[in-house]
This record gives sequence, C-alpha cells and structure tokens, in this order.
Amino acid sequence: MSRILVLNENHLEREITQGILSAGLPTVEVLAASQPAQVIDRLRDGSIDLFIADVPMFDLTRCNMISAARRVAPDTPILITSVGKRMDVAAYVWRLGVQDYLLKPCRSSWLLAAAKALMRGATAAADHRELQRRERYLKQTAEHMRAFRYKKCTDDAKEYLDSLYQDTDNMSAVRAGAVAFAEGLARLGEPLGPSAQLKLSGSLERFKARFDIQGRKYESFLVFEKMLDIIFSAIDENRCYQVSDEQRVLNYIDRNIKGGISLDEAAEYANMSSCYFSKFFKKITGMNFITYVTDCKIEAAQKMLLDTDMPVINIAYELSYSETNYFSKAFKKKVGVTPTEYREGRLPEGLKQDAG
Repeated sequence: MSRILVLNENHLEREITQGILSAGLPTVEVLAASQPAQVIDRLRDGSIDLFIADVPMFDLTRCNMISAARRVAPDTPILITSVGKRMDVAAYVWRLGVQDYLLKPCRSSWLLAAAKALMRGATAAADHRELQRRERYLKQTAEHMRAFRYKKCTDDAKEYLDSLYQDTDNMSAVRAGAVAFAEGLARLGEPLGPSAQLKLSGSLERFKARFDIQGRKYESFLVFEKMLDIIFSAIDENRCYQVSDEQRVLNYIDRNIKGGISLDEAAEYANMSSCYFSKFFKKITGMNFITYVTDCKIEAAQKMLLDTDMPVINIAYELSYSETNYFSKAFKKKVGVTPTEYREGRLPEGLKQDAG
C-alpha cells in the first residue's frame, strides 16, 4: 500500500488534510505528524511515497527539516502548502529542491490532483529503478553463468529477492519483480537448445500461474533455483562448453547439497577414488568436503528460518538431516544459537552487527 505523510502543526488543518486525501485516495494510507522532529524517522525507512509539509513560515528550523527530508529520502517527492505571496513561496521551494507547492487556502481538488501527479511520478521513477536493479542482477548472473559458477548464480537470485523485499511492502510490485526476474532467467537459457528452453518455459508458466507462490520469498527462490538447475544441467550435458573439471565438480555438489550428497557420490561423479577426491576437494576449496557441505546446508537453513514459517523439523528433513537434534547441534556450532533462537532473533552480538 502507498503511504502519504502529512506534516501540519495545526490539529484541525491536519485532520482536514488527512480526510481529503483518505476520501480521494482510498487505496493510500495517510499518516500524520504534528512536529518536524517526527518526520525524519518516518522518512528514513523508505516507506513513504509522498511527503506533504505545511510550512507557516520558511524559518531555519523548517528549511533544515525539508533539507534533511530530501537527504534521507531523496526519491520521496515533497509537496509544500503555505500561505504568503507566490513569488516568495516559489523562491524557497526552488532553493530547497521541492517538487511542487500549493498556496493556502486551496481547493480539495487541487490538493488531490497534486498528490496524484507526484505519486505517479514517484511510481514511474521507482519502476525505472527496479528495472535497472533487476537488469543489473541478471547481467551479473549471466557473467557467473558464463564462468559456470552455479552457487554464485543462486546467490544472485537470493540477493535480488532480498533487495526486492527490502525496497517495498507492495506485494503487487514484489510479484511483478519476481516474475520478471524468472523471465530474465528463461532468456539466459535460450542458447542452450530447445530441450532446456522447453523446461525453462514450463517452469516460468507454472510460476506465472501461481499467484500465491509469487508473494512468498523462499518459494520464489526455489523457482529460480530450479530454473538455474535446468540451465546448469544443460551446460553439464553439453560437452561443447569448456568447463574445468574443478568447476564441474563444484557445480554438481552445490546443486545436490539439499539432497544429502555424500563424499562417495561426489567422488564417483568426479571419477576418482574417495581418498583421492578428498585431497582433490581440499586442494581446490581450502576446506574438507564435510565442512563445505555442512556450511552450505546451514546457510540454506538460515534463509529458510527467516523467510518461511516451516517448522525446524521440516527444515532438517529438507536438508537431509535424519535427526533434528543433530541438525540443531550442527546449526548451533556454526551460528552460535539454536535454529529456534535464530528465528526468534536471539542472535549473538557479532552476528547482529553482521546482519545490520
């Protein structure tokens, strides 16, 4: 839902302005502030789509407040309402870099028209920023794809979804962004032949039809992960792509982490003995196989704990842990708290700083 923040120190005027906006823009949430000091914290989190400030006089305090508002929320349009001569008000508005102003008293229709115009402009700007961000992540994914790095590609998908959810609580925008990213992944798979493209198109169409999944971050990520798996399966099967043995093995392991891949299975894929593969793996990664797999599983568990309401026992089974207690011990050893404590936000101090 879009939000408008109204600053007016006069209680009656503030209520009248809220009433006009709420009646004329029924899908918009109208918030109110009575003092300039309340404004900056509201604007800082990026959830305000339009700031309407009543300025009885352009003194130092109010000018500083408007300047601070533009600094903390540069993409949020500002509409000033004020009494006085047009030339005087316009001069201050121009100096402060404000998008528009209205002289009081003004008609309700003028206020609504100005609010709608500024919010449309903000929406168009936000859509452009989202397109740029999505294309940046898809370009990054394409580069990692050309380097045949599966885990880097899934990390790109995670980061894109995290940024999408952090940027807006508008679920329509979230769904549109998620579907557009999936469409981008399907395009990246076009050079891999008709078989891969058919599978990617099927995944994409099923995702488009599942309106409920599009609004859940982890389930959207699983769709992206599946599409990337299709792409890397095609790369793996198509021997004309020059993939190093080391990277081919790493991709295979990363794609099968959740399935509980064993050292023997990875060694068989690499056509090596288990003993030789263990040394080979440590040489290319700097860690032993069990540590690598466990770290990847715990990383996946952290995402599931934060992005789903899946019970801990289900997460353990999803990651091929046969015993929940063993999963909890492995998680605590790596993260410092139990899975339940992690989900509830009881993080160690160092981890809190990293998360912030």
